[in-house]
Order: sequence, then structure tokens, then C-alpha cells
Amino acid sequence: MIQQNSQLTPLIATSKIHPMLRLSADEKRTFVIVASDIDRQQYLSEKVQQLITNSQVFIASDGVEAVFKMENAIPHVLITDVNLPKSDGFSLTEKVFSHSKLGDTSVILVTSVPEKERFVDQVVTHQMQFLADIRDEVQVAVALSRALNRLSGDSDLTYRLKFLAPHEILFREGESAESVYFVKKGELHAFRGSEANPIVLGSVASGEFVGEMAHINGEPRSATVQAMQNCELIEIPRGTLDTILFSKPSWAKALVATLSKRLKKSNANVK
Repeated sequence: MIQQNSQLTPLIATSKIHPMLRLSADEKRTFVIVASDIDRQQYLSEKVQQLITNSQVFIASDGVEAVFKMENAIPHVLITDVNLPKSDGFSLTEKVFSHSKLGDTSVILVTSVPEKERFVDQVVTHQMQFLADIRDEVQVAVALSRALNRLSGDSDLTYRLKFLAPHEILFREGESAESVYFVKKGELHAFRGSEANPIVLGSVASGEFVGEMAHINGEPRSATVQAMQNCELIEIPRGTLDTILFSKPSWAKALVATLSKRLKKSNANVK
């Protein structure tokens, strides 16, 4: 049964900026579903209640109505179609993530993964899920569990964001290699020797991998890598890289491009 807006009870916020929603074992899992089609509303509501015990579902027909309802009761998870009247799903998602009260809500956007990467930070932390097929129960279950896991503290992340300030060291020459990094933003440089008298090997730019050679040859770090400016990286544990690259073709292409750049530079140095 779909509950009406008059029954909404606000959840307690625990953060001054974005309320850090936390989910206890006996707490109801609160969902807001946004779809203009009544049949889709009913189907998604029934599917959520079938897959998630102790759940309550509220319905909105457009983005404006959704924000109004969510402001009255912060949901754990928002599930929204892309095509909506008044405000599409992408715009609604942006509003949620920037909202002072709703910014920690998990979002499931019913669409295929867009070719142009969007909401990268939220995707990395599983706050954002793309659900291509609502009729695929496995996809729906995975999206729901990931959206709720991050709120219960039981995250199954295989990669995470890492931030570096200018001149901060990412890793040092000779260290054991536990992770590979994808540079989301910023620039780093690699060098050998001491920081006081470095032998600079080259730079690493946004969109490239760094530390990948340790994954390939299984040896300790061959150089020290240092941030030249504020950097955002995605840290991938070495043992999960193959699986992640299989699921993210754009990252696989970036790794190939990085290796090609390294090879060209190496050949140029030999000449």
C-alpha cells in the first residue's frame, strides 16, 4: 500500500551541513519514488516492499512534488525516472545532492549509465546508482542494497576517493604497492631520489592512471609520486583492478592510453 504525504514523519538530521542518515536494524527504510506513470509507481513500490523488509514508500509524480515531500521527511533512498514533468531526473538528483537537508540521501536513477560521466563522487561511494532495467530483479536488488549499505556503515566499496593537497606525497619509491590510482582531477609528478634533489621522470595528468606498473610487474614502487596541485584520485585496491576495469570500460580505455603514453616516452628516451 502506498502511504500518503500526510503520514510522513521527519527523520532526525545529525549533521550541520548534510544530515548523515544512519540506518539502525529496527528502523523503517524510507523511500521516495518519482515517476509520472501510475503503473511504474505501483510496480516500483511493490518491488521495493518485496525486496526490502520494514520499508515504507512515498510517491511523487514530478520533481517539484518530490522535493516538497522529501523536505518534510528525509528519505533514505530516492528512486526516480529520468523523464519527468517540470524537472527531469538529472536535475532532481543535482538538487538533492546540493540540498542542505537532503545531501546524504542515496539516489537510484532509472536509466542506463550515461556516456558522459556524471555524479562521479557519488557513484564512487555508492550514493548514486544507475538502474538500467527495473524489470531485472537482480539489478534492482543490487542497487537497493548498495544504497542502504552506505547508510548502515556496511559498505562493500571496492574503490574510494582520495584527496591530496599540493606537494603531498601519494606514495614513495620502494614502498609495497597496495593500490592503483585513477587521477580524477589535478596533476602529479613522478621522481626518483630525494625530494631535495629529485630526478623528475614525468607528470601524471587528469584522466590518467598512476601506480599501474606495480599491478603489472608485482614489484615495489619504482618512483615517488607527488601532487603538484589539489588532486582528487580514485584509489583502487590492486586485487580488484581487473574486476573494476571489466565493469567500467571508460577506465579500461584510460589505462590503455596511460600505458601507451608511458611506452612512447620510454621509446623516445631510448632513441
